[in-house]
Amino acid sequence: MKRWISLPLLTLLLVACAKHEESPAGRGYESAVVARSTLSIQVEAAGVIEPVRTVELKSKASGEILEIGADTGNTVARGALLVRIDPRTLRNRLGQAQAQLNAAKARRVNAQSQLDRGRKLLANAWINPADYDQLVLDVATAEADVVTQAVAVENARIALDDTEVRAPGAGTILTRRVEPGQVISSPTMDVGGGTLLMTMADLGQVRIRARVDETDIGKLAPGMRAAVTVASYPGRTFAGTIEKIEPQAIVEQNVTLFPVLIALPNADGLMRPGMNVDVKFDVARREQVLAIPVTALRTERDTAVTAKLLGLDEAALQAAVPTVPHGEDKSTHAGAAATRFGGSFWVVADRQGRFVPVPVMTGMTDLDQVEVTGGLAEGDKVLLLPSSSLVETQERLQNFVSSRAGIPGMTQKSADEPAKPAGAGNGRQRPGT
Repeated sequence: MKRWISLPLLTLLLVACAKHEESPAGRGYESAVVARSTLSIQVEAAGVIEPVRTVELKSKASGEILEIGADTGNTVARGALLVRIDPRTLRNRLGQAQAQLNAAKARRVNAQSQLDRGRKLLANAWINPADYDQLVLDVATAEADVVTQAVAVENARIALDDTEVRAPGAGTILTRRVEPGQVISSPTMDVGGGTLLMTMADLGQVRIRARVDETDIGKLAPGMRAAVTVASYPGRTFAGTIEKIEPQAIVEQNVTLFPVLIALPNADGLMRPGMNVDVKFDVARREQVLAIPVTALRTERDTAVTAKLLGLDEAALQAAVPTVPHGEDKSTHAGAAATRFGGSFWVVADRQGRFVPVPVMTGMTDLDQVEVTGGLAEGDKVLLLPSSSLVETQERLQNFVSSRAGIPGMTQKSADEPAKPAGAGNGRQRPGT
């Protein structure tokens, strides 16, 4: 039975083994110098700009629209006239209600005069008590009629005022739904609040609704700063602040996300609702700290592999390596997961050609560099050695290659296959021939 192995795969395996078999003295492995660096852990998310508050401007008045005082995109001041509706019918109703109020007041004066006269007649026994009681009732009825007509006048005045729709505050017109000459109908009992005319919002302060993956949401907290970039303004970064993290998750394509609201000042009006933005949160940051590559860190499991790679006595190295826990993280603040490499490790330091195991204390890591809080000084050199898992993989590859043909394209004879005479063909050509 013949077995074949492809040329690219075998080449890759041989290269891996060749790297494994490099000088056991550590030559051929890279080294790094302990230097000062700035480490930061960031959470990234995408979001959309939206107004903090959007106001719907509605009219409870019916009639023809005579004037529109602002268009979409205009910035208006508080109290500015936005829409004016034909007021003639409502003005007539106000006049009618005022006339009825005046008549009610006259009836009240007359009823009060009759009551005063009846009081004197009752004292002289010219009328009976029942007639006097009727006079009292007439005064109360007249008073109630005055109140009813006064309310009718006030309602008519409010309805007339509703023909002029004014801005409730300073802001920008976002949408406009009506045109001059259009006739609108707004039933007075409509629970919807009338006909929608415009929407507006104050864009001096906007917010971003970003969606953050559930794996990162525990690193964020209200008040945390956010760096915002907008495709419309390349090269510029805007500063925002986390305002709120909403409790209800959103599932999109089997990914669980949480909405995060970010307050963003917009005094210059560059941010507009609907713009797509990218947000970065600095959940942890260390300025100018001693750092080394993460690949320089060693654990107890790496002792045997390290001794083999460097040609050292494993027992001696085992005795020199400190027995310490590693990777512990007892932090509880937001972003604690970013410091999960914090703890005790050891590294192989290059001391003028001598390879010395040195215990180190580590802090924050950005998964590329790790902060060194103890054990090393600036300028020290450490080796970047493969981990035990990588070496074990290389050994498996080497064993695999050893059991196959050593030259690409050549077949290997199976144990039960008889030898063939010299020059006899095997009935199969090598690849490429």
